[in-house]
Amino acid sequence: MDARVDPMDANAQFSAYESPLTFAGEEADGSEEVVPERWRILVVDDEPDVHLATSFALKDEVILDRPLELLHAYSGDDALQMLSREPDIAVVLLDVVMNGAEDGLAVARAIRQQLNLKELRIVLRTGHPGYAPEYSVIRDYGINDYKTKSELTQIRLQTTLTTAIRSYQQLKAVNASRRGLEMIIEASASLFERRTQESFAAGALAHLIALLGLPQHGLICIHQPSTPGARPPHAWLIVSAAGKLQSLVGQPLGSLQDPLVLNAIGHAIRSRSPLYTPDFAVLYLNRPHDQEAAIYLCTQRPLAKDERQLLEVFCTNIAIGFENVALFRQLQDLAYIDPLTYLPNRTHFVARLDQLLKAPSQDDVVVLLDIEQFSQINDALGHLIGDQLLQSVAQRLRPLVPPATTLARLGVDLFGVVGPYTAEHFAPLFEAFDRPFAVASHRLRVQIAAAAARLTDTEPTGIGCLKDVTIALNQAKRADKDRGELTWYSPAMSRASRRRLDLLHDLESAIRQGQLTVYYQPQIALDSGEIVGVEALARWPQPDGSFIPPDRFIPLAEQSGLILDLGNWLVEQVCSQLAEWRALGLGALRMAINVSMVQFNHEGLIDLLAEALARHQLAPSLIEVEITESVAMARPEDVMAKIARLKSLGLSVAIDDFGTGFSSLAYLQKLHADRLKIDRAFIRDMGLSENPYSIAEMVINLGHKLGIKVLAEGVESPAQATLLRSLGCDEAQGFLFAKPAPPAPLTHWFQETGLKVAV
Repeated sequence: MDARVDPMDANAQFSAYESPLTFAGEEADGSEEVVPERWRILVVDDEPDVHLATSFALKDEVILDRPLELLHAYSGDDALQMLSREPDIAVVLLDVVMNGAEDGLAVARAIRQQLNLKELRIVLRTGHPGYAPEYSVIRDYGINDYKTKSELTQIRLQTTLTTAIRSYQQLKAVNASRRGLEMIIEASASLFERRTQESFAAGALAHLIALLGLPQHGLICIHQPSTPGARPPHAWLIVSAAGKLQSLVGQPLGSLQDPLVLNAIGHAIRSRSPLYTPDFAVLYLNRPHDQEAAIYLCTQRPLAKDERQLLEVFCTNIAIGFENVALFRQLQDLAYIDPLTYLPNRTHFVARLDQLLKAPSQDDVVVLLDIEQFSQINDALGHLIGDQLLQSVAQRLRPLVPPATTLARLGVDLFGVVGPYTAEHFAPLFEAFDRPFAVASHRLRVQIAAAAARLTDTEPTGIGCLKDVTIALNQAKRADKDRGELTWYSPAMSRASRRRLDLLHDLESAIRQGQLTVYYQPQIALDSGEIVGVEALARWPQPDGSFIPPDRFIPLAEQSGLILDLGNWLVEQVCSQLAEWRALGLGALRMAINVSMVQFNHEGLIDLLAEALARHQLAPSLIEVEITESVAMARPEDVMAKIARLKSLGLSVAIDDFGTGFSSLAYLQKLHADRLKIDRAFIRDMGLSENPYSIAEMVINLGHKLGIKVLAEGVESPAQATLLRSLGCDEAQGFLFAKPAPPAPLTHWFQETGLKVAV
């Protein structure tokens, strides 16, 4: 402590006041209370190795002049049965997670509420570092300490047990002081509600003074091991004070002007024990060395033995409380801070949004920045490089955020900024990504998609606001805007999103209730005029007689996964219709079914088709599966294998919208498709330019060279049909021949017009 005070003199000065601590029940004539010869410790854990390790760590250990006796239980039920029949168990080392996720907590609750064991000390242990009970659980279940198994080294285990046994011994000793003990328990419960170190220390000091009715004069100081260059007593900080000392809160202990009290506190700290004088008491809190604490109380009278016991018991709880406050602080950091970048996390960001949205100003803006192709970096270079890239991004963005503005990491590769933001603040954010990021030996160039919203335009809650600006961000990704260009949120985006969600719900209901229908468009052989087949087209009629266009609900079904249900329904409908036409003598009609990428990649497609054909007793050659050129080019090897399986079943395969993609000719030859369908865009423009049919002619010639028939879509005029026929196109469909129609009128048309059906 103070270099002017000789520690030997200090010890001599206080030796007259120090006396051995005695306990209630000890008689002045030297007779001793009958006590067990050993401290009994119950180890509760479902892992035998934990029992062995605990026994080894505590072998031959003596605590407070007594050896230990270990009892063992391997489940919560065993522990409760043992506690109900075995007396004088001082401490339970209790595993949090055994048979169930909260089995240990249930045992703790039963110990306090069913067995009514109030003096028994409960030390929770867990092997899950990320698990920590809520403060209300610690409070309500009477848990005295909480440790992870990894931190309970032999020394920490001995220290923890010493603290717990001393607490148990003192509780036993002060049983006669029921009123004081109840005050301690009530005070401890209220103290556990306090989350900060300063608040907890102030509450603890107030309760200590009230416990014995002492004068309002005292202080609590804690050790500050991180204070660089500080020497005792300046390495100690006064965190709470009462009475005339209140002005010293937040000051170093060395600012205390009373050398007698200063020396007494130093003596208690050095000896790691309490010090009692006729005028004051100094209590030492038994905590880890870098978390030591001491309490000075002005008493103005000598304290009785039972009062000392009450103080020391309370101080044991206060020591645990300080550790819990530290634990709560760590948990709060985990709850609100991203552990990788040390930026605020999504929870913190939403809370900040809630705060700003209570009275949003015109300058309050939220910005989302999404790193594009981040998953590719992870896949190519590994997650370690990906993590380092995110850290570099956070480090570069942090100084670009103006005061009163919050920068946070909201997702894997998503960052957010919120606060009073103006146009000049945006440019530096985007310019930060102009330069590559040096990560390990790599120089990584990163592009971002960005969206922003004014808080006055969004929903009035943090979650709602974040949802709104995320809608704008998704649009920015789909729009593929230039780097540095923001997509601003507007309420119309949310309305469109809600309409899309409503449409999705309606579509799901329509599929489930059979409200969709199938229209069929004939396909004609150009050389003979015969009907060679029909294409099945899903339609969604509305009560007012209108239809929701397929280009609205088919992409929605694909994105949501409903396309599988829709596809299953469509296969059943067309097979049933084919069976009906067969009964009417139209059994040779080929049925073309469009299959999306999701359906084509699904493993159940072939089984679905095979089962439907067998159920309706149809020849597989009547079904033609249509896939788009983009599907055909997606995963060549997988597509070729799937087409081979379809053809082995007897089905034919057509490539739809041909000419709109970038097919490899070599790959096209390997597909072994039966039909190419020329996209209607190339047919629509025929006859409108100098060489109008060059693409159509190329596709027709290519198909014939590969032995594949060619069908033209969207034929609407005789001139188009004549040109296609002159080019050798095999088949066609379009309004010139017939519009898509429901089964009944189409069947009547087949029968009444006298058109031939190819056989």
